[in-house]
Amino acid sequence: MPTSANVRPCRGPSRRELLRVGLLGTWGLALEDLLRLRAWSADTGATQPGKARNCILIWLAGGPSHIDTFDPKPDAPADVKGEFKPIDTSVAGLKISEVFPTLAQSMHEVTLIRSVTSPEADHDRAAHHLLTGYRPSPALVYPSYGSVVAKAREGKRGVLPPYVAVPDAPLFASSGYLTPAYDPFAVNGDPNQAGFRVRNLTPPDRLTLERLRRRREMVKALDSFAKEVSATPLTASRDQFAEQAYDLLTSSAAQAAFRIEEESDKVRENYGRTPFGQSCLLARRLIEAGVSFVTLNDRGMGPLGWDTHQQNFPTIKNTLAPPLDKGLSALLADLSERGLLANTLVIMMGEFGRTPTVNKMAGRDHHGRANCALLAGAGMPKGLVLGRTDAKADSPVERPVTPADLAATLYTALGIDPNFQFETPDGRPVRLVDNGKTPSELL
Repeated sequence: MPTSANVRPCRGPSRRELLRVGLLGTWGLALEDLLRLRAWSADTGATQPGKARNCILIWLAGGPSHIDTFDPKPDAPADVKGEFKPIDTSVAGLKISEVFPTLAQSMHEVTLIRSVTSPEADHDRAAHHLLTGYRPSPALVYPSYGSVVAKAREGKRGVLPPYVAVPDAPLFASSGYLTPAYDPFAVNGDPNQAGFRVRNLTPPDRLTLERLRRRREMVKALDSFAKEVSATPLTASRDQFAEQAYDLLTSSAAQAAFRIEEESDKVRENYGRTPFGQSCLLARRLIEAGVSFVTLNDRGMGPLGWDTHQQNFPTIKNTLAPPLDKGLSALLADLSERGLLANTLVIMMGEFGRTPTVNKMAGRDHHGRANCALLAGAGMPKGLVLGRTDAKADSPVERPVTPADLAATLYTALGIDPNFQFETPDGRPVRLVDNGKTPSELL
């Protein structure tokens, strides 16, 4: 299975060059390095007018059962329909699973796609397909949506990183064949924990602001002795990007965006005092502060997340669904009340659905042919149900939507031309989307 380690890095600074200019310091390849690496790319020209200024992608890691969430089949045989009953929603005639009683009252704000389909049913391959729009290739790892957005908007970056993962990034939510400069900035912490801090945005306790200033001056002094280092775009711009990293570490605006403890108890309770709920709240704060793309990686309460091969029904009912029901509902309402939903695309999906037939361990297995996705905001139709699966939720029978179609939809909403081409490390042009088209109902 290909990973980013299997792909030759994009043309840019080598590790030797990084060492020569002192990038691998106290924090390793950290904020200053990330800012500097981004300087190697100019404005791409990929952007065009779009309704969404930013995006929150909620990734249900492991692959949720579409039948037990958003595509119930109450008339199917008992070993297919499962244990959950469908309930009415705020959209006339639309029913979803009873595990989402709060979200059911927000369905008038969203587009529900019930016909997402992919030939991939392996976690890694399916994740690559859904998070990039491309089926995996042994020759190339494609960039994720957030990385494409970060590169396409290169000339519009602010103090905060353009692409943030909360609490961490799913596999293949990375830069692929682009440089690591476009990888997500991972929070690497639970926003629900007391004393929540963000790695790389909070210097060690022993490093005071004054010591940080002195360290910056020392680096400048040492650099003045490095006359033997050949001038390159990297060394020539070192001072500029060192200043940007310093500004980020000392910026009150950057620090404030992650300071979730400043939210009122009422707001935090509305989202739910769970890792997922507070991650949704942090995503709203980041979008409000100017971050372009936030990926929220929902792994549930354990390493398997939504991968319910066994005990599917109690796991969904008691562990997985309640935080999502409360957190997503609060996020949609909060974005709407703050006037942010009109220009924020919210998309929720996992790598695949699950088998219609319940297995011997009371679970459901991997199933790529049928899956659901939920979209909201940024001009997406409200209360629309797109596509339909057959009587057993095995395959789409109406308006199939591929991962490439989803990619085209996301990029178009964000004002990025799906036909734009980036170059691979060997100079080969590759379109952002291949053989994908935004469904006309979503335009």
